[in-house]
Amino acid sequence: MFKLAYLYVVLPLAVFVILFLSKDLQLPPGMEETGISRAFLKASLYIYRLLKGRIKSASSEKIRVYLRTLEQRKDMENAEAEYFTRKISIVLIMAFAGSLLALAASLGAGSVSHFDEEGQIKRDGYGGSDYETVLVATDAAGEQVGEFEMNVGTRLFTRKEAEELFDEAAGDLETAILGENESLDNVTQNLNLTEELEGYPFDIRWKVDNYEVMGQDGKLKEENIPEGGTAVMLTATFSYEENDWQQVLYANVMPKVLTPGERAVKELKGLLQKADKDSRTENAIPLPKSYEGRELVWSEKKTDNSLILLMLTLTGGAISYVLKDKELKKSLEERQKQMLGDYSQMISSLVLYMEAGMTMRNIFGKLSSSYLREKKNGGPDRFLYEEILMTNRELASGTSEADAYEHFGIRCGGQQYTRLSTLLTQNLKKGNSQLLTLLREESKNAFQARMDRARKAGEEAGTKLLLPMIIMLVIVMIIIMIPAYLAF
Repeated sequence: MFKLAYLYVVLPLAVFVILFLSKDLQLPPGMEETGISRAFLKASLYIYRLLKGRIKSASSEKIRVYLRTLEQRKDMENAEAEYFTRKISIVLIMAFAGSLLALAASLGAGSVSHFDEEGQIKRDGYGGSDYETVLVATDAAGEQVGEFEMNVGTRLFTRKEAEELFDEAAGDLETAILGENESLDNVTQNLNLTEELEGYPFDIRWKVDNYEVMGQDGKLKEENIPEGGTAVMLTATFSYEENDWQQVLYANVMPKVLTPGERAVKELKGLLQKADKDSRTENAIPLPKSYEGRELVWSEKKTDNSLILLMLTLTGGAISYVLKDKELKKSLEERQKQMLGDYSQMISSLVLYMEAGMTMRNIFGKLSSSYLREKKNGGPDRFLYEEILMTNRELASGTSEADAYEHFGIRCGGQQYTRLSTLLTQNLKKGNSQLLTLLREESKNAFQARMDRARKAGEEAGTKLLLPMIIMLVIVMIIIMIPAYLAF
């Protein structure tokens, strides 16, 4: 047990060493945290710089492409450093906290023992709880015989001990059920007929001999209490294991002494009920105009839900903040899906224009002008042609064709556009004849890939319809089987 504790110390010590080594590092400009968070970010930046360039994976490259696509920042090196530093800091903090918790749990597990001095398993007393433990049996030579799971229940009272506890509980019960009443001789408020008594192991059941005046839970029915009061017999049955004991109590239930304000409310309530009853055949209910010589002015209580509205809007704002990340991811997925769908059409356009004798630079200009003209006439925005438009502007500003095509592939992302960018840059020196052949082959492959995606989408749609079909089948079976079952 304690060997594991030594193991749990290693990681926190390593974290402290990294925190010390990284204390003088400067964080990227976008990271403004302070306190312990800043210290862990520095440590994460230290780890990132150690691992940068040594570990390269496909997932890391995908993340970098993702960042370039969404951020559109010039200082991509700082953007990558900030992203990976924050990721590493989360892992570092969780590992550090987990090690400390594991260390505490390991030390606690080693210090807790359920054996007493005589080598017996201890039970919890009343108020405790059952627990499970695993016992290991070994012989005199130290060889393990086996492991045994054991559920250790709490200690039960003997019959004699339970009777002594009942005598004590019977004396406490009368006080416990009073509620706001001073004694059972003058009960004007609801009684608290509790089903358990704190500090005692009994379950208590109640029986009331006059349910017209008092309910099973001790709640008074004030409208049925006579003016002179009435006595109510309460029978409490104490149960413990298989044993029962009974205690009988008497409550003198009296009408509640109303304050002037309570009496006024009660009498006015009666007047309103009488006015409602007397005017059932009329279009309106006449309200009492005076009470005990005082003129009454009636108005409606307005329900103000402004606070609820504020809380709902704040909650909605918080939920929107959390869902914003998912919305961003969904937007990226929609962009990738749209660009993938437009790829085959764009490749076909490149082949068509090249066969007509146009250069690649002129083709990008032609596609850009056509897209701008369609947008001016109310056409939709297309992510692919926005990237083509940006590439055309780069070419117009003096950027070399090789760099412009490479930037185009990076911005578009995806294997298809990366392959197209490579074809365009590698064939600048080989002439359009070779490029046209390669683009024709790429057009065939793009069309086949589009057909495969359409076939896959159809199969997925059929799979999604499977659950509604099963639900409908179950409903039909229920409709058929229930009448058949009821007929027998």
